[in-house]
Amino acid sequence: MAASLQSIDSIDSNGYPLCFKVAQGLERPGVLGLENSACVFTTQARAMGGHQKEAVVTEGDKGSSWRMVSDEGPALKGTDLAPFPLGFMSAGLQADLLQRIYQLSIRHDLPLKRIESELVNNYVFEGSFFKGTGHGQAHRPRFAIRAESDIGADRLLALVHEAAAASPLLAAWAAPLTNTFALYANGRRVGLRQLNASSETAFDPLKVWANAPQPLINDNTSGDIITKAEPVKIENPTSPSGWETGKVEIPIHGRSVCDRGLTRSVTWANRLGGSAFAIRSNDRLSEDLAPSGLAHAFAGIAFCFMTQLLRYVEHHDMKVRALRLVQFSPCKIETGIACAVPLDTHVFVRSEESDEVMERLVLMAARTCYLHAALHAALSPDISVTLNGADITA
Repeated sequence: MAASLQSIDSIDSNGYPLCFKVAQGLERPGVLGLENSACVFTTQARAMGGHQKEAVVTEGDKGSSWRMVSDEGPALKGTDLAPFPLGFMSAGLQADLLQRIYQLSIRHDLPLKRIESELVNNYVFEGSFFKGTGHGQAHRPRFAIRAESDIGADRLLALVHEAAAASPLLAAWAAPLTNTFALYANGRRVGLRQLNASSETAFDPLKVWANAPQPLINDNTSGDIITKAEPVKIENPTSPSGWETGKVEIPIHGRSVCDRGLTRSVTWANRLGGSAFAIRSNDRLSEDLAPSGLAHAFAGIAFCFMTQLLRYVEHHDMKVRALRLVQFSPCKIETGIACAVPLDTHVFVRSEESDEVMERLVLMAARTCYLHAALHAALSPDISVTLNGADITA
């Protein structure tokens, strides 16, 4: 990473878990349920040094705040101490869909003995970071839902389709969104000429957090919300070479099991090197022992965007001392259907570079961020369903 970028601390410097609660909320956001609801998840993120990143995600206006960290594996010269950004999205997509299937099974009195999933997300990088021609792409998420139950195939398929329609994440992937951005350079807001400018104002996380986030005292959440998982078998691994120029496909795999609104997801990149990580989600409205699937996914978007900022700084040896961002992620559900709502991302930078160079930095990050690319496209999920071992996909 660019030598000028400040490295204040690291993921393993304080001995904290990879994810913990930093503020106790009054109630969980209604969008975790099935009723009409709307709220905004707020993510505050910063670059720690290298490819290490820290974020605090607040679940709506009255929800709890969760600190989590991200890193990269050897392919991007990371330290592999925490999940890569796309892994957070993999876990969030699965957790949000599975918990809605579970909730609907209770509502419709269609008991499920077991519900689990596998997910493949394919992303593509084309062009060159060095030349400034790089851009990211995403393909439709491919789910394989497996259930054990005595209910009929038609009823299970109806549950899955209803749950998918109620997921704010899948709605955002399926509809081409016009996301907005803002840039603050050295304390001043800078106009953006090639991106859709935000009409909102955000506060610099550095001013919000006088000290680094710390775990709540006597909090009852566990320390294993995010951990390294058991090794996984890599089949036909993709090569990390070529990330700087050309065309490279990046398959992200995940598998999840949901138990009454509690989901454990294991996610990994299909290439040699780098660990698989286990990410736990708690989507119950009555408790918050772990972040929701939505919180993990929105953290993943912020982490992915931050990674692209850092890569561009590195490749162009920019004189950038610090990078932070605030991301507003709205969610809305009406009559059981999730509405797609654009994201709003605010970038804060301390730099000796010109405003024009910093504007170019944000533009290139927006072009190369795989998850912003996913939300800018129309990518309805491909969902196959298996009931008691038999494929029942309609």
